[in-house]
Amino acid sequence: MSDLLAVRELSKTFKSNQRPAVDDVSFDCQKGEVLAIVGGSGSGKTTLLRLIAGLEIPDSGEIVLEEMKINGRGTFLPPEKRDCALVFQDYALFPNMTVEQNVFFGKTAKQRLEQVQKLLELTKISELKKRYPHEISGGEQQRVALVRALATHPSLVLLDEPLSHLDPELRDNVRTELIHLFEETQTTALFVSHDTEDAMAMADRVIVMRNGRAIQIGTPTEVYTKPTDRYTALLFGKTNLIPLDLIPDAPHHFQDDLSKAEVVSIRPNDWQIVNKAFAASNFSLKGKVSSARYKGTHSEVKIESDGTPITFNVQTNNPIKVGAELIVAPKLG
Repeated sequence: MSDLLAVRELSKTFKSNQRPAVDDVSFDCQKGEVLAIVGGSGSGKTTLLRLIAGLEIPDSGEIVLEEMKINGRGTFLPPEKRDCALVFQDYALFPNMTVEQNVFFGKTAKQRLEQVQKLLELTKISELKKRYPHEISGGEQQRVALVRALATHPSLVLLDEPLSHLDPELRDNVRTELIHLFEETQTTALFVSHDTEDAMAMADRVIVMRNGRAIQIGTPTEVYTKPTDRYTALLFGKTNLIPLDLIPDAPHHFQDDLSKAEVVSIRPNDWQIVNKAFAASNFSLKGKVSSARYKGTHSEVKIESDGTPITFNVQTNNPIKVGAELIVAPKLG
């Protein structure tokens, strides 16, 4: 695959804020790749998306789309001339048009009737075609906006929280079908999400944003199992930050910005209950169970070991009692 999008040293500061909203961000996006931008509120992820779409003008840096510079020194291509489609978080549907008219707005969409009908069926809005935006729910409006963006088959699709208003049952289906659709059409997609589960499930790679900077870029597996800082480790769910001096052979570690110590991130699923024989020759922690919550497929157990709290998941049909002593060890293989 070749690079479809190249972002180089992109920065943007708004007058109302002294800190840059986007600060020296660089990355590539290959043709046919799905890239997620994640981070907390104010991290700069939406501003980055708007810069690529042409809705904001960067202070410095450049953006190249399909080998054409669309932003850079002395260059600014307006949004309507960029071969990309943007799905807004607030839908941005035409209120005076029906769902069908919104979806087929634009010559290219009309030429792709069969594919657009498939999208309407996928998102379960076929029966809403004759209704107006004010006559459908927020979640349905989001689906219409999503179909409208995909209908023109742009080179780059930009999505701001694309699944945020979908019902839980529909969310998984649309997420799976979107991946299949992007693969079928070789569409390159870049989406912003506060939901790391969406990023893990949909993206080929993930950009983690914090304070306007891209602090880690990698595959979902890399950012989940090998975070480069505390923020990223906790952003993707529960984890245990264990001092490196307790596990000197750990394959990956980072400096904790709070304690300033080198730590190892070990997820709840990466622990096992071990016996005394195993503990005698391997790193392990012994502690009393402070809580045990059965969750159907597993139990979430917390122990305290010499002041170090450990949370881990264990699959067992035998109830684990609070106060029981356990020995646990990480699965570092």
